[in-house]
Amino acid sequence: MQIQAEFRRVVERLVSAGWQVDPEAFELLQSSSGKLDRDRLTDELLATAQKQGTAERLIGRQLVEEVLDRLLPSVETVQVGQSLRTEVPPATQIRSEVKVLRDPSGAMGSGSIEEFNLHFRDRFGKLRAILQRRADAREAGTLSQALNAHANERVKFIAMIMEKRERGGRLFLAVDDLEDSAKVLVQADRDRQLYETAMKSPLDQVVCIEAVKSRGNLLVADRITLPDIPDRKPQGAKEEVHAVLLSDMHIGSRKFLQDAFNRAILWLNGKVGNSQQVRIAGRVKYVIIAGDLVDGIGVYPRQEEELSIPDIYKQYEFAAQFIEQIPDYIEVILIPGNHDAVRQALPQPAILKEFAEPVYESRSVTSLGNPCEIELHGVHFLLHHGRSLEDLLTTAPGMTFQRPEKAMELQLRCRHLAPEYGNRTSIAPLREDHLVIEQPPDVFHSGHIHVFGRENYRGTLVVNSGAWQAQTDYQQRIGLNPTPCLLPVVNLQTLELGVTDFMSTSS
Repeated sequence: MQIQAEFRRVVERLVSAGWQVDPEAFELLQSSSGKLDRDRLTDELLATAQKQGTAERLIGRQLVEEVLDRLLPSVETVQVGQSLRTEVPPATQIRSEVKVLRDPSGAMGSGSIEEFNLHFRDRFGKLRAILQRRADAREAGTLSQALNAHANERVKFIAMIMEKRERGGRLFLAVDDLEDSAKVLVQADRDRQLYETAMKSPLDQVVCIEAVKSRGNLLVADRITLPDIPDRKPQGAKEEVHAVLLSDMHIGSRKFLQDAFNRAILWLNGKVGNSQQVRIAGRVKYVIIAGDLVDGIGVYPRQEEELSIPDIYKQYEFAAQFIEQIPDYIEVILIPGNHDAVRQALPQPAILKEFAEPVYESRSVTSLGNPCEIELHGVHFLLHHGRSLEDLLTTAPGMTFQRPEKAMELQLRCRHLAPEYGNRTSIAPLREDHLVIEQPPDVFHSGHIHVFGRENYRGTLVVNSGAWQAQTDYQQRIGLNPTPCLLPVVNLQTLELGVTDFMSTSS
């Protein structure tokens, strides 16, 4: 019954978008819909149908097969058996190429009012410069110029959204720049897409606005442009080399899925998996851990009831036992999350050796702050644990915790990792805003939400790597269904992503 309901919702969305489904395509969809997330399946079908386009607006079997071929082979289940590796892993012969582009570990501040002002001036300046590189915002002026325009004159300016007020299909934005402030009116009945863009644009976001000057300091919006990233095709590595994307192990929690994680470690050592899986494991040169290596202490009320190890030092000692089993020819790159032993405010410095010394002693580890940027074989990675995703998922219309990659896409469109100051995510008011996305990454990797998600947005591979922790009591109360133990692996040569399910097979 559940699969039938899921399938019906897929067809309803296709029909409501103006497409019909022929009988053969209908049967194929019905047999496959239970194997895939319905929203992702529908999005892919609509995108492909729109791209190919037919006068009769009919989705046929060939189109459905094309979409299923892209989606179904992407998740494999690991096969448990005897060691299959009979030769030296190719990754042992590949030289490491790790380049740290940006690490905020040394960023410190006093929290003064002056630094707060400098922080927002730095954000405004960086995002304004990004907007001015766009052809459609290059000629944007200041708010002062817009306010001094004649009535009914068209104006274009760059400003920060400070406040939103919605009144019956009319949205009033309070905006300002470094000198002036104004009110911008967005009307749903005039342009629904513009209205939705304004609703999704976070507070404290810098945008380019095209408007018509009205009376006083009121401007009626015709267009709102986010900084966004350009559409491009990144260059991959010159040789086949792979990177494993991990996050949210929460070692020390009673919900830590130790057996599944053990299987992932065995796979890295070539001891489980089919021949193709073992071949890929032999090409893994990097393991990236995007925060929450351990569950921590006192992170939320009554956490001690869900801990198997109620000591932060011993949590890291236990974590070190897993880290040291990763083959020594593989580079391990680690950033903190909100459960790790480090300050909560972004940007976070690297995990303190005072707490995680066993991890640092277990093997060579490149430990960086959150967020940070690195290059692996020339491929540009943006790493961010992802706490601020909660802010976007709970405030931006149409967002859902089951699709974290959509919130990550919005971060790329905003060119900022935590646009709204003063929400759930604590942000340190440093002189420089380290959360602006100044350079579009080739791979954007986050965690925190505990739900696997991926997409390709304008050439950037967007990956939320899920978790290795079963559903917690808190997640059950809010209706969040984690997708644990799905291991994403990026081929740095092609930037293709493979995913292996370590949960489905027990050892």
